[in-house]
Amino acid sequence: MKKTLVAALAVIGLVSAPAQAVEIVITSEIPLTTNPSPYIVQFLEEIEARTSGAVTGKYFAVSQLYNDRDALAALGTGAVHMVWPVASRLELFDKRTGVLSLPFGLTEAQMTNECFADGLAEEISGYLAPAGMTILGFLRTAELVFLMRDKDIQSVADLRRQKIRVVGGRVMLDAMRAVQASPISMAASEMSVALAQGAIDGAMTSPAGWVDVLGTSAKYGALFPGMSLATSPVVVDKTWFDGLDEGHRDAISEVVDSIIERQWQETVARDKELIEQMVAQGSQYRVVDPAEVERLREVFQQASAEYVSANADAVAALERLNAVCLGN
Repeated sequence: MKKTLVAALAVIGLVSAPAQAVEIVITSEIPLTTNPSPYIVQFLEEIEARTSGAVTGKYFAVSQLYNDRDALAALGTGAVHMVWPVASRLELFDKRTGVLSLPFGLTEAQMTNECFADGLAEEISGYLAPAGMTILGFLRTAELVFLMRDKDIQSVADLRRQKIRVVGGRVMLDAMRAVQASPISMAASEMSVALAQGAIDGAMTSPAGWVDVLGTSAKYGALFPGMSLATSPVVVDKTWFDGLDEGHRDAISEVVDSIIERQWQETVARDKELIEQMVAQGSQYRVVDPAEVERLREVFQQASAEYVSANADAVAALERLNAVCLGN
């Protein structure tokens, strides 16, 4: 009798029907030990605990299901619900998202400011809505470094004629060509073989990529401070996410926010540890002289001028966010 009454009331809207169980499929091209993979695993564990098992998930790392580019394209098909790629992958869907990858662009102060980070996620989501994507937030990938097999990068001139893997996207490809390097876009999982075979001389990547992918085959590491703070947007299938029960949407968003807050703090310390680990194994690491950093900044900004002019609205939106949220 009680079950019959509840069912009847649910039909006329007086009692809410229980929310349907949800399974999230997440895919990535990076190894399980490489940032942000450990945080994806944490996300799935925490969302399952938060929802008492109503929301669960599966994670396919190292391109077991898709690489990041194909995974983003698969959003909306039902095969993938969430992707945590490097930000430059979004340029395939809207060129305005290239503002996330502008050399000497985003800073840690901006990205750890809640007002700025939330506003940026909303702005980028607006660009990507026609492609069926929503951004829930941005994790820190790393401050990218040059990792080279045989070349100790001490100056801008040392980058000339070097075949360097970059995180794809027209903005950084154009910037690297401006210093007469040969940029090559490829997935992180392909870097090690490419370096061993001589297809590349080095890579612009993270300290985690040094430890987990390249190892001691990359003998030299060089940081140009401020050059590239890489981020990983948390991208969801917009239609799928909007169709979830409100409680499930809120739980997913809140767990993502919690992970992002601690991830930015933890990865800074972790990157320092990883660099020290590689130096202890015999690799060399340097922070490039400030004069050379300024020289690189000037060249990269000149190379980005065409993009900035063509996407002035997106650049202006970032400037407005910066003024409103940080007073700069």
